[in-house]
Amino acid sequence: MSRLAVLVILAVVLAADVGAATFRVDDSGSVPLESSTLMRWRQVAPSRQTDNTMEGVVNVQVRLNLAPWLGRQGRLFLVLPEQPVGPVRAAWTTQGRLLPGQLVAGQRTLVYSGAITMPRLEEVLLLKLETDGTQLGNSHRLNFHFEIDVD
Repeated sequence: MSRLAVLVILAVVLAADVGAATFRVDDSGSVPLESSTLMRWRQVAPSRQTDNTMEGVVNVQVRLNLAPWLGRQGRLFLVLPEQPVGPVRAAWTTQGRLLPGQLVAGQRTLVYSGAITMPRLEEVLLLKLETDGTQLGNSHRLNFHFEIDVD
């Protein structure tokens, strides 16, 4: 392959990425539907030789402001940053506006891909949370947010 052909291919690839960008979505209207999540031991008598996992379930009313990207193609992601209590796993179901899924702290996962056709997206997530009970304190706020990649 000639040097010119390689440069043309590289230019096309770079040009395709110029329009793509990632933004944090305003989800300030999102609220848990319960005031707190009761975490319970997976096993009745956890010990070092058994499972120290604690589980909890919470409903979250998600309200995403998508107005800045109206009329564009995009991919929405749920982001669960590293948590102060150590490893956290989240799995969720939805009412169908967003995709169900799962992830662990430090990851993001796709929850929507396609045209952004409405300025606000509302959905209820039923979140199932799991964490190591030996690292969990009295109370902890789960920090997650949404990001959008737009073309």
